[in-house]
Order: sequence, then C-alpha cells, then structure tokens
Amino acid sequence: MFPLACVYRRPYTNTQSRQTLLTAPGLPAALIPFPGPPGAAAWLGGKTKGKRSQCSRGSSGGVLSSFCRPLLQVTRSHPPVCPAGLQLPHVPHQTLTAPRGGAGGTGWPQHPASMALSTRLASALRPALAALRRAAPGQRRGLSTPPGPEPTLDLGGIFPPLATPFSALQEVDYAQLEANLRRYASIPFRGLVVLGSTGEYPYLAPRERLEVLSCVRRALPRDRLLLAGSGCESTKATVELTVSMAEAGADAALVVTPCYYRGAMSSAALVRHYTEVAEASPIPVVLYSVPANTGLELPLEAVLTLAQHPNVIGIKDSGGDITRVGLLVHKTQREDFQVLAGSAGFLLASYAVGASGGVCALANVLGAPLCQLERLCRQGCWQEARELQHRLIEPNAAVTRRFGIPGLKKAMEWFGYYGGPCRAPLAPLSPAQVEELRGTFSTNGWL
Repeated sequence: MFPLACVYRRPYTNTQSRQTLLTAPGLPAALIPFPGPPGAAAWLGGKTKGKRSQCSRGSSGGVLSSFCRPLLQVTRSHPPVCPAGLQLPHVPHQTLTAPRGGAGGTGWPQHPASMALSTRLASALRPALAALRRAAPGQRRGLSTPPGPEPTLDLGGIFPPLATPFSALQEVDYAQLEANLRRYASIPFRGLVVLGSTGEYPYLAPRERLEVLSCVRRALPRDRLLLAGSGCESTKATVELTVSMAEAGADAALVVTPCYYRGAMSSAALVRHYTEVAEASPIPVVLYSVPANTGLELPLEAVLTLAQHPNVIGIKDSGGDITRVGLLVHKTQREDFQVLAGSAGFLLASYAVGASGGVCALANVLGAPLCQLERLCRQGCWQEARELQHRLIEPNAAVTRRFGIPGLKKAMEWFGYYGGPCRAPLAPLSPAQVEELRGTFSTNGWL
C-alpha cells in the first residue's frame, strides 16, 4: 500500500474545473482536480500534459475540504516537483488508507487520519499551487484589453458590498441579513462582498466577522463568489484573519491597505505586506485601495509589482481616477489580474477602459440597474449605458460621500430591504437629510 497525500483546498466557484495528470517513476498515474489552467499540469518526474474537463463544484467544507478525487499516490522516495522547480513536501510517515465507497453525495468523505494532516499539507503546498495558476494563455473579459491570461477566479460582474444589519440594540441581526440575501438572490450579481467598508467592518468584533461570513456563505448560491474583507493593521493579524476567512468559506480575500502609520507605508512596505499575505493565504487575494477612508492610495508601482504575484488576482480601486484605472488595466493586461471599479459613480468609465467589474455600495439599493449597466457596456450599447449611468451618479454620491452608510441604509428601506441603524458612533440622518436623500432618488426617477 502506497502512502497517500491529500491536497486540501477549496474548490473554485467557476464552472471550469481543471484536472491534472500526475505520475512518478514506478507509480501508476492518478488524475486529480488541480487549480491550474489547461496545460499547467504538474508531472512528478515526467513531462507536462494538461487536460480540461467540466466538473461540478464540490462541497463547501472550507480550506480543509478534500480536493483530491481520487487521492494522489506518492512515495517518500519520489517527492513531487512542479514544473516551475518548486519542491512539494514529502508525505508524512503515517500511511493513510483511502476511505471506501467512492465520492457519493456532495464530496469525498473525509478520513479522520487525513484530516489531522491537512493543515500541514495545505500550508506546504500553497506556494506550488499558486505558482501553477498562470501557466497557460487565455482570454480576458475586460472590454478594451487584448488577449491575456485566463483569470484564476473570474471577477467579471457586479458585487454589492453588503451592509451589516443591526438591531435596535446594535447587535448583528442575522435574520434580517438572511432576508436581504433572499431578495438579492434574484439579481444577477457575480457575487457578494462581506466585511468591507460598507459593512462597517471596523466596528465588528473578530467573532462577529466570522459569523457574518458564515451566515452569508450558507445562504449564497454556489455559482456566486464570496469576497471577504480581511485587512488588518499588522501583517500577522491580516494573515491570521485571511486564513480564518478561507476556512469559513470565502472564495477570495479583499485586503485593504494598512493605514494607521500611513507615513511609514512606503511602496516597499506595502509590497512586503501584501506579498507575505498572498504567500500565506489559501485563497486568492484582491488588493483594496480606498483613499477616502484610509488617507492612503496604494501606489501604482506597488500594484504593478504585486500584480505579478500568482496569488494576487486583482484590485478594487475606489479612488475614482479613471486615468489610473485605465493605466492599471493597460499595464497588467498580460497578468492574471483584474481591475474592479470601487464605486457606481464611475462604473461606465471603468468598463470603457477595460475594468472587469465593480464593487459598488449602491448595488445594495439599485442592484438590478447596476447589473443592467454592466450588460449594456459588455454589449457595446453605449448610448443606453450612458443614459443609465447619468441617473446613477447623484444617488451614488448621496449614499457614499454625502450621507455615507446611514444614508445607504435609509435608502435600502425604500426599496424593500432591511437597512436599520448603524453602529455608534455613526449617527442616523436628521429628518432634513432624509428628505434631501429621498429627493435625490426621486429626481433621478428611482422613487
């Protein structure tokens, strides 16, 4: 009986899964799912061969879910080596026997002994898994970008950064969160973002952050992505929270720039921070630049350096500088890197210069119109898209810069969602502010 090594990793949410043929001298080949693009096969002592297939998504048991079906058979005398030259780990001395009965149900049954080894194996394999993600060329979804690598995780589309509902006692109201999610299910979002700026992330305790993520993951359809905010001030805390988010079901981590010591946050410091996070993260990392909140814009040169890392797959840029957005798309078009507009106010302009999608607070209120705007842009219906964008500019400004999250939550109530109070010290709108906000939506034809 050969020892068995299990690769533990969350399955991808896109419908195109990959399979990779692996073999070793003197051992039978094993065909297992592997998160690399076609042609990125890892031969164990042989030459490269890739195979693509249609596979359904596995179970959602988090980072420790078994990603091997069947298990890869290796021996300690023949450690696997990936094409990039990265050394994969030796299998521990324990010999594991594959569970009987096949896959069944939603995923491969998890053997108790193999679960004990999963954390060590996943950590050791992370660099090799990440290095194989960009081995083959593909087609980028951005409107004005030439052919580039096929995205590791396709972020093309609209993502609402969910508002966190609170009760009158300022406790997280999970029932209302689930009710909002049921209403959002009918809107063709690409996915959802939890624990971003709109979700009052800084005001949530660590336990609440994980509970909110778990609640959303349970309710979210499997064909939709879940991005989770995991940025903290220290690199160590960011790594720890990112790993916890992955285990709770996040498909990617949205990592905001550390900013408390912003004077010391040079390009070199930020590149080092994000690189360490990306190296340790079991899920892809999306950079997050939001200078209105942090007082710090992630420097262009830092983004271009980080875009070359195999586990950094994109950026949410909320600065509103379309020249910068266009330059980011242009300079990263040969990388597996996607640019997301951080606001509905410049969504059309971002699509025009090649952005892949948008993370827009206004989507909590006007999700369907924003998805319509995305569709019009992709179809090249620019006149209709322009007219729709014009009607979104003022409402977007009202629920972001003008009235912030209290304004957003008030507007949500007018469109059938639960907004509720914000957590102190954020204060509710005054009656005069509510009337001004309502007027903004009314004059643009939304109420």
